[in-house]
Amino acid sequence: MRLPLAASLVFTVACLIASVPVAAHHGTGVAYQPDKMITLKGTVTEWIWSNPHCGLLFDVTDDQGNVEHWGAELGNPHLLSAAGFSKDVLKPGDKITVTGHPSKSGAPRLEFNQVMLSDGRKLTTKGFKGNGEQADTDYEGR
Repeated sequence: MRLPLAASLVFTVACLIASVPVAAHHGTGVAYQPDKMITLKGTVTEWIWSNPHCGLLFDVTDDQGNVEHWGAELGNPHLLSAAGFSKDVLKPGDKITVTGHPSKSGAPRLEFNQVMLSDGRKLTTKGFKGNGEQADTDYEGR
């Protein structure tokens, strides 16, 4: 009788240990600076509409004409759909202004906050839950 109990205990502990990395995956504060926001003007090179996260790749040109390749991490397609995004909302060549939290490592990456499209539309995921439902908040684009 003790062997099955011991085996169950070992299995339970193993499952708990294995689940720790899954919970840590969504800690964006580890990779990005949550207390700092930057805004960049650039040109879309790729719009990645896929699970588990969508991605935006874009080029930023400085005053000297040097091009830096940037990337922004966004949420899942379900969340983004509820916020007004679609797989066709961004195309290579589109001029955009992106705001987000920069990488702690200094890499040209950011955690997405909002994008201003060339037609003046502003898209953001703020005010939406991870499941795509609107959050109970009075968020007005701040």
